[in-house]
Amino acid sequence: MHQLKLRCVIVDDEPLAIEKLVNYASKVPFLEVDKTFSNGLEALDYIKSTKVDLLFLDVQMEDITGIQLLEIMKDKPYVVLTTAYDQFALKGYELDVNDYLLKPISFERFLKAVHRIYDLAHAGSSQAPEIAVEVKPKGPGFMFVKTEYRMQKVNFDDILYIEGMKDYLRIVMEKERIMTLTNFKSIIEMLPDDCFIRIHKSFVINISKIDGIERHHVIINKERLAISENYRKSFFEMLDNLKLMNNKICK
Repeated sequence: MHQLKLRCVIVDDEPLAIEKLVNYASKVPFLEVDKTFSNGLEALDYIKSTKVDLLFLDVQMEDITGIQLLEIMKDKPYVVLTTAYDQFALKGYELDVNDYLLKPISFERFLKAVHRIYDLAHAGSSQAPEIAVEVKPKGPGFMFVKTEYRMQKVNFDDILYIEGMKDYLRIVMEKERIMTLTNFKSIIEMLPDDCFIRIHKSFVINISKIDGIERHHVIINKERLAISENYRKSFFEMLDNLKLMNNKICK
């Protein structure tokens, strides 16, 4: 059985960035770099007339941005955005990109991205084995937290985010805010880990309540919450995993 090959196109207006991606791709047996471009419009014309499996696309270019290119592209291949600026992450996900690599890109992170896309492509081919999906049983959709005078029920779906405030935690919801004596460690153990993530030593957020992402901040209900360096990697990896899950559900 022949290994499935992914024909790649790389678009970036920085020659060194192209060189790095070509070098990385040469180390991966199932990747084949078909062509590279420093001009987005030329790349668009090529992709329209040629079968391309995977597109590595820089966001910020002079003639046309990667985001603009995706917005006018009708039949997209698998797409990996590459950029030095993380504020484009949410827009990329809205445009159905498959991954988002922050420069400088490590080979380890590159490898993780292309293996995910290979799995997606393989699942859509005749070579794909049957995949067994484990369904986890759902727990209760709420928890009880200790306030000053009682144990109070809190529905997970109502939580926007949780903020650390010295000896207390503040659970922020649209209609009310609750102060609890419960510490972060204990409350994180109670929260469903596929719905909540810590983005800062002072913040745990409900992922479904994110309205936008701007560089080093998450926007929830008009509040800008900082993403610290210590939690940045795990946060964007969780976004990657959500994107992969959505692709599997939709295909």
